[in-house]
Amino acid sequence: MTRYAERSDLTRFGLPAAALTNVATATQDAALDAASAVADGYLRGRFELPLTAWGDDLRRAICAIASWDLMTARGFDPNAGADEVLRQRYEDAIAWLKSIALGHVIPVDVVDATPDEDDGGTFSVSNARRRWLRR
Repeated sequence: MTRYAERSDLTRFGLPAAALTNVATATQDAALDAASAVADGYLRGRFELPLTAWGDDLRRAICAIASWDLMTARGFDPNAGADEVLRQRYEDAIAWLKSIALGHVIPVDVVDATPDEDDGGTFSVSNARRRWLRR
């Protein structure tokens, strides 16, 4: 499985650094892996996995899902102030992934594992001479 975001992306797209101070890096990695697996479930209907390149829009969605998972595991009130933002980002990320699965959205910079047209297999070319007579 491909991880679509790294720990540094969590603070770039998901959470304030202070929110992760007491969260082990292994736990952060596990949340990013789990969020990437969720994304794969939606992406596999539109792309040949594994993806070989992707943009910040997918990274952001992965961070929103992973942030939600990390904070709910740590404990917080999703109905209180700023915590509501985390829930909304999570729901928006899932809705965005559903839109990809339905073909309504194409994420930027995605390169999937679809082989090039010329996959190195054998092929033949014919250039038979035509003999046209003039009368």
